Amino acid sequence: MFYIIGGVATLLLILVFIVFKEKPKYPPSRAQSLSYALTSPDASYLGSIAQLFKNLNFVLLVITYGLNAGAFYALSTLLNRMVIWHYPGEEVNAGRIGLTIVIAGMLGAVISGIWLDRSKTYKNLCHPNCLIQ
Repeated sequence: MFYIIGGVATLLLILVFIVFKEKPKYPPSRAQSLSYALTSPDASYLGSIAQLFKNLNFVLLVITYGLNAGAFYALSTLLNRMVIWHYPGEEVNAGRIGLTIVIAGMLGAVISGIWLDRSKTYKNLCHPNCLIQ
């Protein structure tokens, strides 16, 4: 079964390389046409990545997102084992705890987004040495 899936995926990859061009002959919109005209030929993907990592705000965002996502994934992965260790037979409650964590995170994101949008206090959330531009 895996050989069949691998063969189909390989065939599709080869077709993508054959059929699709880097960019269309005619730009799909006026904005894209202007973008093609303004793009410098020496702009490279690795250069833009290097430029991003020179931006302190981007580095802080990557670090905080990584810590947040890592903590959430570790907790959600080990939650069942942690609950069962201390409370044997409580698998259903472990699922409820996980659901509560996910819903609380979603509600917290919505509420904090609304609060930041209304209060315009984006800069207060940032480190004092950090300048949001």
